[in-house]
Amino acid sequence: MSALSKQNFRSRWAQIRSRVKNGFTLLELLITMAVLAILVAVSTPLFASFYGSCCLKAVMWEIAGMVKDAKQCALSDKYYAISFDPDVGEIALLSGRGADGEWNTADDEVVRSLRLKDKGGGLCFGYGSYGPIPTYAPSDDGITFPNNNTLICNPDLTSNAGTVYICSSHGGVMALTMNSTDFGYTLRRWNGTSWEKM
Repeated sequence: MSALSKQNFRSRWAQIRSRVKNGFTLLELLITMAVLAILVAVSTPLFASFYGSCCLKAVMWEIAGMVKDAKQCALSDKYYAISFDPDVGEIALLSGRGADGEWNTADDEVVRSLRLKDKGGGLCFGYGSYGPIPTYAPSDDGITFPNNNTLICNPDLTSNAGTVYICSSHGGVMALTMNSTDFGYTLRRWNGTSWEKM
């Protein structure tokens, strides 16, 4: 009996070795390709959503950094501002109004800026289908700051109140809201059912 099982084992082993030398069958390759296709189809939307969310958070924290810089720089008795330009999708930290005396125009003194399209994730101004934060003013372009869509920091460290909404083409949306008294801001995000503070 043991001799038979040894012989059976050897013949099985020989079959396996010959199969390895010959490669895979067409059916095995097709099944493997089908499994890979299903995995890619399932994981791609998840990855895109995660990527869009990461890009959105990075931009909102960069805007928050601009707010802090404007507040710190305004201590030098000079007006600073953050402009939001929905036409080109640009956000800029400004150190002066330029010759025309207006904020958010071509002759402003720009300290630094960022373009939403360069940040990935399909970012743009607006709140999409989620709507504005309850009791806050609605906006066609997702920006509620007066003075030509500009958040202005005065030397006495007050600002004009408003909200900027930025959404990702992959479904996420966040908002930065400024109050007018202490130049403080609040970040919020849409959690799927309502706006929540971060």
